[in-house]
Formats: sequence, C-alpha cells, structure tokens
Amino acid sequence: MGPRKFGSSIRGTRYNQGGPRKKTYAADSIRISEGTSLDERVEATRLAHSIDESMGFARYESGRKKTGWLCNMHSTVVEDENVPGGKAAVDYYFLEDDGGTFKATLVYDPYFLIACKMGHEAEVEEFLRRKLESRLKNIVRLSKEDLQMPNHLLGYRRTFLQLLFSNVSDLLEARREIMPIAEKNKKNVNALDAYAEVAR
Repeated sequence: MGPRKFGSSIRGTRYNQGGPRKKTYAADSIRISEGTSLDERVEATRLAHSIDESMGFARYESGRKKTGWLCNMHSTVVEDENVPGGKAAVDYYFLEDDGGTFKATLVYDPYFLIACKMGHEAEVEEFLRRKLESRLKNIVRLSKEDLQMPNHLLGYRRTFLQLLFSNVSDLLEARREIMPIAEKNKKNVNALDAYAEVAR
C-alpha cells in the first residue's frame, strides 16, 4: 500500500499518550494582580525574570555606563528580605546600537494622596499611622492645587497627605481600608465648606 495523499490516518497517538504535559503560562498570567497570593507573586516575578534572561534581557545592575533605546517597560517587584512582598519597581528594556540588549530596574514607592479638612492634618496623619502601621512606609505633606475645588482655576493650594508604600499590594490593601471612611466623610462635606476653606 502506497503513501496516503494527505498523510497518515494515525493522529499522533505516540505524542498524545504517556508523560505529563508541560505547564504553559499565558503572558498576562505571570503579571501580578490584586488577587494573587504572596508566594504566587514571588514565583511569578522569578519566572518573568528567568524568561527575560533567556530572551537576552539580563538585569544590568552595575558596571560601565550603558546607552540604549527604550523598547518596552512593565511593573515588577524586587525581592527584599526586609519587605514582605518585595519592593515595587519598573523594568525598562533597552536595545543597544551594536545589537545588544539589557534590562534596567528602577525601584519606587507607590503612593496616593489624601485631602483632609484644613487644620486637621496632624490628627488624620496620626490616625493613618496607627491604622496602617504594618503597611505604610511614610507620610509626607504636600502643597498642591486642588482640582476638585468648585473654582480650582484660581490656583488655590491646599495641604495633601501623601501616603507612600513599599509595593502595590500594600497600597491596594490600605486603599480598601480607607475608602469607606473617605466616602463617608465626603458625603458630609458640601460646596459651602469648600468655599469657606478657600476664604480662609
């Protein structure tokens, strides 16, 4: 019997049977999300780092100055034994003129701002330090224009509390705790209170 026109009628039985199938990962599954556990985050970060190395983007930490074209970037976590969950960072991917590639990592402190009633900054700061002591890294007072004010084009500046965290998961947990309190307080503030603060 000669060869069949469209190949063998046997459909890869040799390949479909026996041996465990290798685990595959979708590109977005190795990124860290709010619902990911701490161990999964660490494992996902290590996996992403090993994939980057195998693709030629090893992390450049020290040595001579390098110059390259930025071709990609994404958020990541840098492991630190003193910080559960690691430190928030951004990986920047570069192409060099000679065809080489490298990755540079920049650690940063994620933050959000809180506006409080004028003159009550100290007590709000103390409350936040007690409530978020295990997650909060620091609180800084900033003077910024408040674009939520009824007439924000006048350039009125007010004091905001900047809450800094070691990583995004700490920030999200803190925001989840604070949001109900902030929403409740927001309902009690009306436009007249806002104008009164500006007049002061």
